[in-house]
Amino acid sequence: MVRLTPIFLLFIFTGLHLYHFPQICFHKKNQFDAEKKKHGYWVTTSKSNPQCLTFKGWYNHGKETRRCAYYNDGIRWSKIHYLNDSVMHIKRFNQQGKIEYKGRALWLENDTELRFCWDGEFVFYGPHRHRIKKVIYIKGVEQDLE
Repeated sequence: MVRLTPIFLLFIFTGLHLYHFPQICFHKKNQFDAEKKKHGYWVTTSKSNPQCLTFKGWYNHGKETRRCAYYNDGIRWSKIHYLNDSVMHIKRFNQQGKIEYKGRALWLENDTELRFCWDGEFVFYGPHRHRIKKVIYIKGVEQDLE
């Protein structure tokens, strides 16, 4: 039988806690780094209605990272999970909070281009969360599945 020490349990809990439950973390939110770029966990609200959430997520020296969610009138409309600097999984929701589509996207940045594009499998859903269409993209170009 494996016996977990209290220090090990604290280490595991703190690591999981900081990643999955940032809203109750032991750090300050909405901080800037030395270059005045957003860094760490951020929560923003509407200027006209401070009770209305517009963004919740992580920044790493000015770039979105990890998990981020965007809100419209306080309702989540987009959720992004960054796998690295250029690959992300995206989920888009309708005004009722039901999923409209999900898939993978790329952020292409080099000397000749700076663009966002779909890449990989995208699944589109109907109003009752049933799958209505699946599309494959390669760097923004829809592929013929036949």
